[in-house]
Amino acid sequence: MHEIFKEIDWNQIIFTIWSVLLLPVITYAGTQAGNYLKSKKLDKYADILYKNVTGAVKDVYETTVKDIKGTDAWTIEMQNKVKSLAKTKAVLALTDSACQILKAANRDFDEYLDGLVGSALYDLKKIKM
Repeated sequence: MHEIFKEIDWNQIIFTIWSVLLLPVITYAGTQAGNYLKSKKLDKYADILYKNVTGAVKDVYETTVKDIKGTDAWTIEMQNKVKSLAKTKAVLALTDSACQILKAANRDFDEYLDGLVGSALYDLKKIKM
């Protein structure tokens, strides 16, 4: 029995255990940790974007909408123009990397931004701009 242990190539056994068991587990754990960090970064940027949208909607309301809402100048075209202005202000307040990450995460970023503007309007109406 003692001779069998001397004949075993321990380096090969350790390498096999490493490559078959430990390496896949470590790789999987690393991938999951990376995905978690990416999702946290995405959540952080989404929160920042929503705050930017809310600020932009308030700003556009105070500077443009407040004076013309309820008049003949408050047309569908003007509403679309104001919405576009708010979206542009919100996106310009982001860093380039945040903007790229959010655009990569949302296939139709413009629709996503429209939804955020709608949500911000609803939230702000509830607290009475």
